[in-house]
Amino acid sequence: MTTLKASGNTQIQKLAGAIAGNIRQEGAVQISLVGASALNQAIKACIVARRFLKDDPTPSDIAVQPEFLMQNFSEPSSEDSREVTTIMLHIKKVDFDPEHAVSSDVPHHEETL
Repeated sequence: MTTLKASGNTQIQKLAGAIAGNIRQEGAVQISLVGASALNQAIKACIVARRFLKDDPTPSDIAVQPEFLMQNFSEPSSEDSREVTTIMLHIKKVDFDPEHAVSSDVPHHEETL
């Protein structure tokens, strides 16, 4: 499974394209990130990726599951270490279900009278 990285400076459209591409090819992807601004960018990218996948000839959706990992980082020049919470977003492909989709995600069909 591919692991993408996100930061507070991540471009949402590029990350969304990478998410959608990996979902189409592998059916799953994960995003590794640290910090609130990186989480914000990653969640926005997931929202945009859902729109990309909805517009495919065979629409699909994604499910996102967060995982919190505690990691110790030590500076090479000192003996100090710090504990950092890394968030891993596990994203997998699921069937598109209009009943559970946001109203803007449901394709609208014109009725003829």
